[in-house]
Amino acid sequence: MSPRRLAPRRALLALLAVTATLAVATPARAGLLDDLLGDPGTGNEVGAGGSDWTLGGRSCQLIEVPALASVPTAAPFGVGSCPGVRPGSLIQTEAGACTLNFMFTDPAGDRYMGTAGHCILATSPIGQQDNGEVTFGAGEGPVARDGEGNRIGEFVYAIQSDPKDFALICLDDGVEASPQVCSFGGPTGTDDSQPGLLEPTVLSNYGNPLGLGSGVTTKSFLALGMPDPDHVFATGLVLPGDSGGPVLNEDGEAVGLVVTTGLQLGNSLVSGEGLDVGLVGITRLTPQLERAEDVLGTDFTLVEAPRL
Repeated sequence: MSPRRLAPRRALLALLAVTATLAVATPARAGLLDDLLGDPGTGNEVGAGGSDWTLGGRSCQLIEVPALASVPTAAPFGVGSCPGVRPGSLIQTEAGACTLNFMFTDPAGDRYMGTAGHCILATSPIGQQDNGEVTFGAGEGPVARDGEGNRIGEFVYAIQSDPKDFALICLDDGVEASPQVCSFGGPTGTDDSQPGLLEPTVLSNYGNPLGLGSGVTTKSFLALGMPDPDHVFATGLVLPGDSGGPVLNEDGEAVGLVVTTGLQLGNSLVSGEGLDVGLVGITRLTPQLERAEDVLGTDFTLVEAPRL
């Protein structure tokens, strides 16, 4: 299915509105994040991540991975509204807390859940841009736990190297899990389209911004074109704990996962390649999954689910 398109005049109006929003929202948003994360360099940073990084060759900030000490052990905000193991639910690692995106299976019938690579790799000091790519043998990977602290499986693969930021968790036998994205349903397939200039696409995301309440876990983004096969920059808001969360188009197809924040200005209006601009950095799913297949020597199938 094709993502939703807006008429040229409406698209131009959307562009002007988003440009104005970016101009006024960035300082306020930065202040909010400063309050939440502490002042970088002072020793008050929260958890792993927070390092300067690049996505598509452009400087940006990894979405913060809140430290486990800052996550209430009983029921973190957002977990109650997205219970269990499924796209949109909270995942805890030795590095902190993030969000699961989609479910996959391999030919052997094993089940996997995805999240962001920096959720397990970004433990290096501020300024580290590339934490590489790793695989883990059976029984050797870092343990992944749900929002209540129960083991659900272990990591088998992770990459954090521009333009990829992705990880796979092999679920333990007997762990109950659903492929259906919280609140939105799906994924109904994968969106690899590259809509161009003035072809805005409305995207949806479910994440776990811890400590901010369940009212902001369901979010919408606006991408003013998606010309790049590896990433999407969109207008919206992401906060600590959202890393790895699923991003869908209006047809319920999987676009990718959220990984970065920061104002990005890419291709120009006259390039003809599409507008690449926004406050949210999204890594697209297909090229990352294909890379994981090559490295692990197996095939992965996205498990689909009906829209809600």
